[in-house]
Amino acid sequence: MNKTEENNYQKLTDGELLELLHTSGDALPMEVVEEVLDRSDRMLPLLTLIVIDKSNWTRPMPEWWAAVHATYLLGAMESIDALPALMSALRWADAFDNEWVTEDLPSIFGKLGVGAYPYLMAAAHDISAGWSARATALMSMASICATEIKLRAGFLDFAAGVLDNLSESINLRQAAANILLDFRSTAHRDLLIKFGREEALRREEISSYEGAFYDWEVDDFLAADSRDLDFYQRDWMSFYEVDERQRRHDYWAEERQEGRDDGAAAASYPFDYDGGYCHCGSGVSYEECCKKKIH
Repeated sequence: MNKTEENNYQKLTDGELLELLHTSGDALPMEVVEEVLDRSDRMLPLLTLIVIDKSNWTRPMPEWWAAVHATYLLGAMESIDALPALMSALRWADAFDNEWVTEDLPSIFGKLGVGAYPYLMAAAHDISAGWSARATALMSMASICATEIKLRAGFLDFAAGVLDNLSESINLRQAAANILLDFRSTAHRDLLIKFGREEALRREEISSYEGAFYDWEVDDFLAADSRDLDFYQRDWMSFYEVDERQRRHDYWAEERQEGRDDGAAAASYPFDYDGGYCHCGSGVSYEECCKKKIH
């Protein structure tokens, strides 16, 4: 990036910068990102409008990426004013299986801090939201508790309550159990061993079943030297680094080549919307995926 090109980004209007979020796909330059963040006071409400609009989460490529960029940029602002948009991102990313966002939301909320905690607690309690949205909320609370020590004991007890509730989805209970292990919660050892036995029984009944962990593994996990909190403190903004952009480019090219070799499109991002696959990355047709979710 030469100085002239960098200055050109600075000369763009707010609207022209936002247009790049819709047209650049997953190759948005870091210089654009930095310029948007330099204008954060003006850009925050505009990015919020992108995120809260349901239709932006189901657009064809390359517009599909705008909601991802807007979420990442709002998270990078680390402003409590971004909370309504980020809670919307939790909802829409889960509804439309946008794993780019759901995987990084815990880290994003972790940076937002204590102010987001009660809203995430409400989302974790909301049975109507579905297990995966509630699991994302749970992991986001864990991310906050990675640094907010005063909240940690109460949160781990809450996660233990989810784990111990047999009426909850097994997937949500697994998420709660993994959080307890990640935080090396020895206070909940007996509960973790009990759940590990459940998982072992399910494995005996279903040969292909892969449990989160088993009872004989719990003590080894709990005895580990340090907490395993890397997942909750991911640097989502590395998405825009040159090396990461090149890695994705190479990966997409390889997937497209394999798709041609197999006589079919590869089931990976980014999909050619005209090729029949849904642009959300599910690997099935738009008619059978996001169209059904939208309508």
